[in-house]
Amino acid sequence: MTRIFLLFIFLLFSEILTAHKPKVKVANFGNVKTFYISEFNFGSKTVSSEELKMEIFGKLSQRIAEKYAYNDTILIERMTMPYYNTKDFFIIENENSAHKLPWLNNGFVAKSNKRGLAIRIMSSKIEVKTVLKCVEYAILNQKKLNRHLITVNFQYNLNDKIPLEVSPDDFINEIIAKPSGLVGELMNTEILLLKDQQIIQWKNDEFVFGINTEGLKDDNLYKSLYSSHRIHDFLYYIESYYSDYFLIFKDTKTFTFFNGLRENTVENLKVETQSWEPFQLIKEKIGSRIIFYDTRDYFYLYHVNKKLLQKIE
Repeated sequence: MTRIFLLFIFLLFSEILTAHKPKVKVANFGNVKTFYISEFNFGSKTVSSEELKMEIFGKLSQRIAEKYAYNDTILIERMTMPYYNTKDFFIIENENSAHKLPWLNNGFVAKSNKRGLAIRIMSSKIEVKTVLKCVEYAILNQKKLNRHLITVNFQYNLNDKIPLEVSPDDFINEIIAKPSGLVGELMNTEILLLKDQQIIQWKNDEFVFGINTEGLKDDNLYKSLYSSHRIHDFLYYIESYYSDYFLIFKDTKTFTFFNGLRENTVENLKVETQSWEPFQLIKEKIGSRIIFYDTRDYFYLYHVNKKLLQKIE
Protein backbone atom coordinates (compact mmCIF):
# COMPACT_ATOMS: atom_id res chain seq x y z
CA MET A 1 0.00 0.00 0.00
CA THR A 2 2.95 2.36 0.68
CA ARG A 3 4.11 2.05 -2.94
CA ILE A 4 0.62 2.90 -4.19
CA PHE A 5 0.42 5.92 -1.88
CA LEU A 6 3.80 7.27 -3.01
CA LEU A 7 2.84 6.81 -6.66
CA PHE A 8 -0.40 8.68 -6.04
CA ILE A 9 1.44 11.61 -4.43
CA PHE A 10 3.87 11.82 -7.34
CA LEU A 11 1.14 11.72 -9.96
CA LEU A 12 -1.02 14.18 -8.07
CA PHE A 13 1.62 16.88 -7.96
CA SER A 14 2.67 16.27 -11.56
CA GLU A 15 -0.87 16.89 -12.83
CA ILE A 16 -1.60 20.21 -14.53
CA LEU A 17 -4.86 21.39 -13.02
CA THR A 18 -7.15 23.51 -15.17
CA ALA A 19 -10.38 23.04 -13.24
CA HIS A 20 -10.68 26.72 -12.38
CA LYS A 21 -11.02 27.58 -16.05
CA PRO A 22 -14.45 27.08 -17.65
CA LYS A 23 -14.87 24.79 -20.63
CA VAL A 24 -16.17 26.61 -23.69
CA LYS A 25 -17.41 24.83 -26.81
CA VAL A 26 -18.73 26.44 -29.98
CA ALA A 27 -20.15 24.52 -32.96
CA ASN A 28 -22.19 25.06 -36.12
CA PHE A 29 -24.88 22.75 -37.51
CA GLY A 30 -26.01 24.38 -40.72
CA ASN A 31 -27.73 27.60 -39.68
CA VAL A 32 -27.84 26.46 -36.04
CA LYS A 33 -25.03 27.70 -33.82
CA THR A 34 -24.35 26.36 -30.33
CA PHE A 35 -22.38 27.90 -27.49
CA TYR A 36 -21.65 26.08 -24.23
CA ILE A 37 -19.80 27.21 -21.13
CA SER A 38 -19.47 25.06 -18.01
CA GLU A 39 -18.11 25.59 -14.51
CA PHE A 40 -15.16 23.20 -14.82
CA ASN A 41 -12.58 22.06 -17.34
CA PHE A 42 -10.57 18.91 -16.82
CA GLY A 43 -9.95 18.33 -20.52
CA SER A 44 -11.54 16.12 -23.15
CA LYS A 45 -11.73 13.00 -20.96
CA THR A 46 -14.04 14.49 -18.32
CA VAL A 47 -17.35 15.42 -19.91
CA SER A 48 -20.71 16.40 -18.46
CA SER A 49 -23.97 15.23 -19.96
CA GLU A 50 -24.83 18.90 -20.54
CA GLU A 51 -21.82 19.22 -22.82
CA LEU A 52 -22.84 16.13 -24.80
CA LYS A 53 -26.38 17.46 -25.16
CA MET A 54 -25.14 20.47 -27.13
CA GLU A 55 -24.44 18.23 -30.14
CA ILE A 56 -27.91 16.71 -29.78
CA PHE A 57 -29.47 20.18 -29.63
CA GLY A 58 -27.53 21.32 -32.67
CA LYS A 59 -28.25 18.36 -34.92
CA LEU A 60 -31.93 18.01 -34.05
CA SER A 61 -32.59 21.77 -34.13
CA GLN A 62 -31.11 21.81 -37.62
CA ARG A 63 -33.74 19.28 -38.63
CA ILE A 64 -36.47 21.42 -37.10
CA ALA A 65 -35.22 24.44 -39.05
CA GLU A 66 -35.21 22.40 -42.27
CA LYS A 67 -38.72 21.13 -41.58
CA TYR A 68 -40.08 24.68 -41.36
CA ALA A 69 -37.73 26.13 -44.01
CA TYR A 70 -36.19 28.55 -41.53
CA ASN A 71 -32.87 29.73 -42.95
CA ASP A 72 -31.76 32.52 -40.64
CA THR A 73 -29.43 31.92 -37.68
CA ILE A 74 -30.63 30.01 -34.62
CA LEU A 75 -28.34 30.43 -31.62
CA ILE A 76 -28.55 27.98 -28.72
CA GLU A 77 -26.58 29.25 -25.73
CA ARG A 78 -26.07 27.18 -22.59
CA MET A 79 -24.41 28.18 -19.36
CA THR A 80 -24.33 25.77 -16.42
CA MET A 81 -22.88 28.32 -14.00
CA PRO A 82 -25.63 30.17 -12.12
CA TYR A 83 -23.08 32.62 -10.68
CA TYR A 84 -24.86 34.20 -7.70
CA ASN A 85 -28.40 33.39 -8.84
CA THR A 86 -30.49 30.63 -7.33
CA LYS A 87 -32.97 30.13 -10.17
CA ASP A 88 -32.81 29.08 -13.82
CA PHE A 89 -33.15 31.63 -16.60
CA PHE A 90 -34.55 31.16 -20.12
CA ILE A 91 -34.27 33.83 -22.81
CA ILE A 92 -36.13 33.09 -26.05
CA GLU A 93 -35.93 36.07 -28.36
CA ASN A 94 -36.32 37.13 -31.97
CA GLU A 95 -33.98 39.33 -34.02
CA ASN A 96 -31.01 38.80 -31.73
CA SER A 97 -28.64 35.92 -32.43
CA ALA A 98 -25.61 37.71 -30.98
CA HIS A 99 -23.84 36.04 -28.06
CA LYS A 100 -25.15 37.30 -24.73
CA LEU A 101 -24.44 34.80 -21.94
CA PRO A 102 -20.59 34.97 -22.10
CA TRP A 103 -20.60 38.65 -21.09
CA LEU A 104 -23.05 38.55 -18.22
CA ASN A 105 -20.46 37.72 -15.57
CA ASN A 106 -18.80 41.05 -16.43
CA GLY A 107 -22.04 42.94 -15.88
CA PHE A 108 -22.49 43.60 -19.59
CA VAL A 109 -25.52 42.89 -21.79
CA ALA A 110 -24.55 42.69 -25.47
CA LYS A 111 -26.51 44.67 -28.04
CA SER A 112 -28.81 42.95 -30.52
CA ASN A 113 -27.56 42.14 -34.00
CA LYS A 114 -31.15 42.45 -35.31
CA ARG A 115 -31.26 39.00 -36.90
CA GLY A 116 -32.13 35.38 -36.22
CA LEU A 117 -33.47 33.61 -33.14
CA ALA A 118 -31.88 32.76 -29.82
CA ILE A 119 -32.64 30.18 -27.15
CA ARG A 120 -30.49 30.97 -24.11
CA ILE A 121 -30.61 28.81 -20.99
CA MET A 122 -28.79 29.26 -17.70
CA SER A 123 -29.32 26.16 -15.56
CA SER A 124 -27.35 23.25 -14.15
CA LYS A 125 -29.46 20.71 -16.09
CA ILE A 126 -31.89 20.77 -19.01
CA GLU A 127 -33.92 18.11 -20.82
CA VAL A 128 -33.39 17.55 -24.56
CA LYS A 129 -37.13 17.68 -25.22
CA THR A 130 -37.41 21.06 -23.51
CA VAL A 131 -34.82 22.66 -25.78
CA LEU A 132 -36.32 21.17 -28.95
CA LYS A 133 -39.78 22.42 -28.02
CA CYS A 134 -38.36 25.90 -27.41
CA VAL A 135 -36.66 25.86 -30.83
CA GLU A 136 -39.83 24.74 -32.60
CA TYR A 137 -41.95 27.30 -30.77
CA ALA A 138 -39.49 30.09 -31.56
CA ILE A 139 -39.56 29.32 -35.29
CA LEU A 140 -43.35 29.15 -35.44
CA ASN A 141 -43.95 32.21 -33.26
CA GLN A 142 -41.10 34.55 -34.13
CA LYS A 143 -43.06 37.79 -33.93
CA LYS A 144 -44.53 36.98 -30.49
CA LEU A 145 -41.31 36.13 -28.66
CA ASN A 146 -40.02 39.52 -27.58
CA ARG A 147 -43.34 40.72 -26.21
CA HIS A 148 -43.14 37.95 -23.59
CA LEU A 149 -39.79 39.12 -22.21
CA ILE A 150 -39.76 40.60 -18.72
CA THR A 151 -36.98 42.46 -16.91
CA VAL A 152 -35.36 40.90 -13.83
CA ASN A 153 -32.31 41.70 -11.74
CA PHE A 154 -29.44 39.38 -12.64
CA GLN A 155 -26.73 39.14 -10.01
CA TYR A 156 -23.35 38.83 -11.70
CA ASN A 157 -21.11 39.15 -8.65
CA LEU A 158 -21.41 39.21 -4.89
CA ASN A 159 -22.68 42.78 -4.65
CA ASP A 160 -23.88 43.89 -8.09
CA LYS A 161 -26.89 43.27 -10.30
CA ILE A 162 -27.89 44.30 -13.81
CA PRO A 163 -31.31 44.41 -15.50
CA LEU A 164 -31.79 41.47 -17.86
CA GLU A 165 -34.71 40.60 -20.11
CA VAL A 166 -35.77 36.97 -19.69
CA SER A 167 -38.68 34.71 -20.60
CA PRO A 168 -40.99 34.18 -17.59
CA ASP A 169 -41.42 30.73 -16.04
CA ASP A 170 -45.11 30.40 -16.90
CA PHE A 171 -44.34 31.14 -20.56
CA ILE A 172 -41.63 28.43 -20.65
CA ASN A 173 -43.87 25.93 -18.83
CA GLU A 174 -46.59 26.55 -21.40
CA ILE A 175 -44.17 25.73 -24.22
CA ILE A 176 -42.96 22.56 -22.49
CA ALA A 177 -46.51 21.34 -21.80
CA LYS A 178 -47.62 21.69 -25.41
CA PRO A 179 -47.41 18.36 -27.30
CA SER A 180 -45.30 18.20 -30.47
CA GLY A 181 -45.37 15.38 -32.97
CA LEU A 182 -42.15 16.55 -34.62
CA VAL A 183 -40.24 16.70 -31.34
CA GLY A 184 -41.58 13.29 -30.37
CA GLU A 185 -40.32 11.89 -33.67
CA LEU A 186 -36.90 13.51 -33.26
CA MET A 187 -36.50 12.00 -29.79
CA ASN A 188 -36.14 8.61 -31.50
CA THR A 189 -33.15 9.79 -33.53
CA GLU A 190 -29.88 7.95 -32.88
CA ILE A 191 -26.87 10.26 -32.51
CA LEU A 192 -23.27 9.09 -32.16
CA LEU A 193 -21.50 11.32 -29.63
CA LEU A 194 -18.16 9.56 -29.08
CA LYS A 195 -16.27 6.95 -31.02
CA ASP A 196 -12.83 5.59 -30.12
CA GLN A 197 -12.31 2.19 -28.49
CA GLN A 198 -15.59 2.93 -26.75
CA ILE A 199 -18.71 4.65 -28.01
CA ILE A 200 -21.43 6.88 -26.60
CA GLN A 201 -24.75 7.21 -28.39
CA TRP A 202 -28.02 8.95 -27.62
CA LYS A 203 -31.42 7.54 -28.57
CA ASN A 204 -34.92 7.52 -27.07
CA ASP A 205 -33.81 10.07 -24.48
CA GLU A 206 -31.05 7.81 -23.15
CA PHE A 207 -27.28 7.87 -23.27
CA VAL A 208 -25.84 4.50 -24.25
CA PHE A 209 -22.25 3.67 -23.31
CA GLY A 210 -20.73 0.77 -25.21
CA ILE A 211 -17.69 -0.78 -26.84
CA ASN A 212 -16.65 -0.12 -30.42
CA THR A 213 -16.78 -3.60 -32.01
CA GLU A 214 -16.33 -2.52 -35.63
CA GLY A 215 -12.92 -4.18 -35.79
CA LEU A 216 -14.24 -7.53 -34.55
CA LYS A 217 -15.56 -10.21 -36.86
CA ASP A 218 -19.03 -11.62 -36.29
CA ASP A 219 -17.63 -14.93 -35.10
CA ASN A 220 -15.29 -13.32 -32.56
CA LEU A 221 -15.95 -14.98 -29.20
CA TYR A 222 -15.34 -11.77 -27.25
CA LYS A 223 -18.04 -9.88 -29.14
CA SER A 224 -20.82 -11.69 -27.30
CA LEU A 225 -19.33 -10.75 -23.93
CA TYR A 226 -19.68 -7.01 -24.45
CA SER A 227 -22.66 -5.15 -23.06
CA SER A 228 -23.90 -1.56 -22.97
CA HIS A 229 -24.88 0.76 -20.16
CA ARG A 230 -27.98 2.93 -20.56
CA ILE A 231 -28.84 5.96 -18.48
CA HIS A 232 -31.36 8.75 -18.99
CA ASP A 233 -29.02 11.39 -17.61
CA PHE A 234 -25.88 11.71 -15.52
CA LEU A 235 -23.64 14.38 -14.04
CA TYR A 236 -20.36 13.64 -15.84
CA TYR A 237 -18.19 10.79 -17.02
CA ILE A 238 -14.45 10.24 -16.91
CA GLU A 239 -12.98 8.23 -19.75
CA SER A 240 -9.68 6.52 -19.00
CA TYR A 241 -6.54 7.79 -20.71
CA TYR A 242 -6.37 4.67 -22.88
CA SER A 243 -10.13 4.66 -23.59
CA ASP A 244 -10.72 1.26 -22.02
CA TYR A 245 -13.23 2.14 -19.29
CA PHE A 246 -15.57 4.84 -17.99
CA LEU A 247 -16.43 6.15 -14.55
CA ILE A 248 -19.98 7.47 -15.00
CA PHE A 249 -21.07 9.73 -12.16
CA LYS A 250 -24.84 9.79 -11.71
CA ASP A 251 -24.39 12.52 -9.08
CA THR A 252 -21.50 13.83 -6.99
CA LYS A 253 -21.36 10.73 -4.79
CA THR A 254 -22.55 7.82 -6.95
CA PHE A 255 -20.83 6.29 -9.98
CA THR A 256 -20.80 3.29 -12.27
CA PHE A 257 -17.67 1.48 -13.43
CA PHE A 258 -18.08 0.37 -17.05
CA ASN A 259 -15.55 -1.30 -19.34
CA GLY A 260 -17.97 -3.09 -21.66
CA LEU A 261 -17.88 -6.46 -19.92
CA ARG A 262 -21.05 -7.50 -18.09
CA GLU A 263 -19.08 -9.22 -15.35
CA ASN A 264 -17.12 -6.05 -14.56
CA THR A 265 -19.88 -3.45 -14.73
CA VAL A 266 -20.79 -2.22 -11.24
CA GLU A 267 -23.44 0.44 -10.57
CA ASN A 268 -24.13 2.70 -7.58
CA LEU A 269 -20.64 2.73 -6.10
CA LYS A 270 -20.58 5.32 -3.29
CA VAL A 271 -17.87 7.90 -2.59
CA GLU A 272 -17.45 10.93 -0.38
CA THR A 273 -16.53 14.31 -1.81
CA GLN A 274 -15.22 17.57 -0.42
CA SER A 275 -15.36 19.53 -3.67
CA TRP A 276 -17.89 20.75 -6.22
CA GLU A 277 -15.37 19.80 -8.89
CA PRO A 278 -15.33 16.38 -10.60
CA PHE A 279 -13.02 13.62 -9.51
CA GLN A 280 -9.74 13.26 -11.34
CA LEU A 281 -8.45 9.95 -12.59
CA ILE A 282 -4.80 8.96 -12.41
CA LYS A 283 -3.54 8.09 -15.89
CA GLU A 284 -1.85 4.76 -15.11
CA LYS A 285 -3.52 1.65 -13.70
CA ILE A 286 -1.73 -0.44 -11.09
CA GLY A 287 -2.52 -3.93 -12.24
CA SER A 288 -6.31 -4.05 -12.21
CA ARG A 289 -6.56 -1.13 -9.77
CA ILE A 290 -7.41 2.46 -10.63
CA ILE A 291 -6.93 5.63 -8.56
CA PHE A 292 -9.08 8.75 -8.53
CA TYR A 293 -9.40 11.75 -6.20
CA ASP A 294 -10.96 15.17 -5.67
CA THR A 295 -8.79 16.40 -2.80
CA ARG A 296 -5.23 15.99 -1.59
CA ASP A 297 -6.48 14.66 1.75
CA TYR A 298 -7.39 11.21 0.46
CA PHE A 299 -7.90 9.17 -2.71
CA TYR A 300 -9.96 6.20 -3.86
CA LEU A 301 -8.56 2.90 -5.02
CA TYR A 302 -10.88 0.70 -7.06
CA HIS A 303 -9.94 -2.94 -7.69
CA VAL A 304 -11.68 -3.88 -10.94
CA ASN A 305 -11.39 -7.67 -10.61
CA LYS A 306 -12.49 -7.74 -6.99
CA LYS A 307 -15.09 -4.96 -7.44
CA LEU A 308 -13.66 -3.45 -4.27
CA LEU A 309 -13.63 0.31 -3.58
CA GLN A 310 -11.28 1.62 -0.87
CA LYS A 311 -10.78 5.10 0.53
CA ILE A 312 -7.10 5.73 1.37
CA GLU A 313 -6.30 8.57 3.79
